[in-house]
Amino acid sequence: MTTNDVIDEIISGVGNLPEVAQQAQSWAMNNLWWVASCALLIAIVVSSAQRLMSRSTLGNRTAFEVLPTNGFDPALEDVLRFAKQIARAQRSTSRWALPARGTAMRVRLMSVGGPLTLRVEGPTRATTVLRHQGYAQCELRAVTGQESKPERPKIRLGIHNDAAAPAAA
Repeated sequence: MTTNDVIDEIISGVGNLPEVAQQAQSWAMNNLWWVASCALLIAIVVSSAQRLMSRSTLGNRTAFEVLPTNGFDPALEDVLRFAKQIARAQRSTSRWALPARGTAMRVRLMSVGGPLTLRVEGPTRATTVLRHQGYAQCELRAVTGQESKPERPKIRLGIHNDAAAPAAA
């Protein structure tokens, strides 16, 4: 087989391409229910796999509190360095198999019975990156199980004091 023969076969194959495309389109239209059910099944399997993979990483999270001192006044460079550290922590835990939901980093400003604190949460795999000090004038403290679940505030709409209300006669 020479090069000219190969080129002639490719040219004749390209000439048959519209017929092949027409046959594929007619097959897909005749079997549309089958194609749609396969696509739906693949979507369900992928969604379930992502949910199962992110469940384990969401269950194993680590949190650190950054407690500022009285003279805490960070410069813009310090804030950008801290943000870069958080981004690096997420990149260190992100793998192609884990969905972004499971490797997300959370930064929360909280005040539970005391001064304002900054809480940084992430997967346990990012503990070594999160443990590095972010700001020079702050104390970094690991959050235990007791402190990680603050009380929900109780909202009362009005005062209900039955003893002070006059009795209706």
